[in-house]
Amino acid sequence: MKLSVGCPGSTQASRTLHKQLAYVQQPICRNPAAIPHATFRIPATPLHSSSNPTQHPFCSPALRSLQHIRCRASSSSSGGSASAEAVAEQEQNDIVEPFSEDDLQALSELENYIDVDTVGEIWRSQFADDIDGLYDYVDRGHMEFAERIEDLHEQPKHLWERLGFLDKLRQYPPGLIADMMGMGSWRLKGNVDEVFEFMVTRIEGSLRELLETDLALYPVDKWKTKGWDFIDSLDPKREWDGLSYVDMPSPLKGMEGYPRLLIENRVYSSRVFRKLHLEVAVRQDGLQVLHMVFYPRYDFDIPILALDLVAAGGAVTLAIIDTCPVTSRLTLPQHYIETILELQDNFLPDSCKERKIPDWGKQIFSPLCVCIKPEAPEELAGFMKYAVALTRAHLMYSQLLQPLSPTDKPSARRLSELLACHKRFCEHQLANTKTSRVLEVAFDKEFTDAYMKELMFDFSPKEDVPWFDGSLAKLYEYFENTPEVWADAGEFMKTRMKLDDQKASDFLRRFLAGDPSIKLPRLSFALQH
Repeated sequence: MKLSVGCPGSTQASRTLHKQLAYVQQPICRNPAAIPHATFRIPATPLHSSSNPTQHPFCSPALRSLQHIRCRASSSSSGGSASAEAVAEQEQNDIVEPFSEDDLQALSELENYIDVDTVGEIWRSQFADDIDGLYDYVDRGHMEFAERIEDLHEQPKHLWERLGFLDKLRQYPPGLIADMMGMGSWRLKGNVDEVFEFMVTRIEGSLRELLETDLALYPVDKWKTKGWDFIDSLDPKREWDGLSYVDMPSPLKGMEGYPRLLIENRVYSSRVFRKLHLEVAVRQDGLQVLHMVFYPRYDFDIPILALDLVAAGGAVTLAIIDTCPVTSRLTLPQHYIETILELQDNFLPDSCKERKIPDWGKQIFSPLCVCIKPEAPEELAGFMKYAVALTRAHLMYSQLLQPLSPTDKPSARRLSELLACHKRFCEHQLANTKTSRVLEVAFDKEFTDAYMKELMFDFSPKEDVPWFDGSLAKLYEYFENTPEVWADAGEFMKTRMKLDDQKASDFLRRFLAGDPSIKLPRLSFALQH
């Protein structure tokens, strides 16, 4: 909701403010399914309700002071009739002094606060009654399709397409499909420990499932054309066209080039995230690394999700994950704090809840960061479950957000703070010399600086990563599969109108169900059809 103040001194503006203030003062709807659109707010009681708005937990002192609307006294005789007094009282109610700039700013800040809190409530309602489902979703799919999966596994994977099994896979839940395919086309598939393959499978599968058509490839000129999709310390200049890992044997211990380091990257982007980076590194002497950072776009108010998993000598030596705050005081939103604590209580053993944040991360990690050296199998298993659940919850939250706009001073200040916090995150990550030392030994300082500053921890607010609505691809696929509609313009228009009607019905259904993504443009489209 935005306040339409009109002309500050006009009666119409005063009436508008009066009505909007009464609207804000109503109790917030606590049922997410009933919240209709992007304002995330509807009156839970009629505007004339006798309930006291000051008792609502969202009612701030600023609003309590603003609710006593200052009225101009109308000149009327105190000895008039009852009807005259009623008319005078009504006229007095209609005359409201315009709010001062401070009043409006207080209302704006309150509105932002309510919006953020309510978005958090909608988010948490998606898994509040089934927090185990944030991790068990694949196991449940296996149980539901157990017989079909057993038949599928009786056939070699290279025959699945010929036997028509790939078409049947579309009927399975997306998470189950990703789990069955494993690391898929990753070149390092089979070269990493099963813990790393499991985490990569679940994380990348969650991206494809939860972001769906929102997911896009990160601009290739920023990584692929630089040869950073696959890096081999024996072929740093890509003279073997990225196939050196197949054609060049690894050197023996003590020979030049030992230990060989292989790095593979997958980099995506979306409407909310400017960069979704997954990196897997395998070194010949047993070092393995999984590095993940989900960078939001600079105008989205959501923490930076970061994960690192390190193994050496066949054992995981470091496991760390955090929703890194994007506030100057390293604080997280209350709904994030509540969710993280619930996830930790549900998935992590008590021994994993001690806070052991490394020195280089104390300026970027939250107090709820999980950083452990797993000493027992249950600790590692608990971390893996927690990491998957937190990643999925984080992606689900991102789908409810809209970008901030510098339309007022609080928003402009918040955008400035977001930029500063993104910069802080990248600078302190670059200060961790462990990563740079590993890269410099395998390559050189010039390569290391470019790779870390341009791919791993880049801060470039002036270079906005483009995003295209992937749902358009479905439309292209439709016309490729049914080209005959192009032969008849009338048939084409009929098909288009039918699709528009279906889309309008879908928008209305989702609007009535409380889907926050159905905002004014989509609602207008639906009502016009």
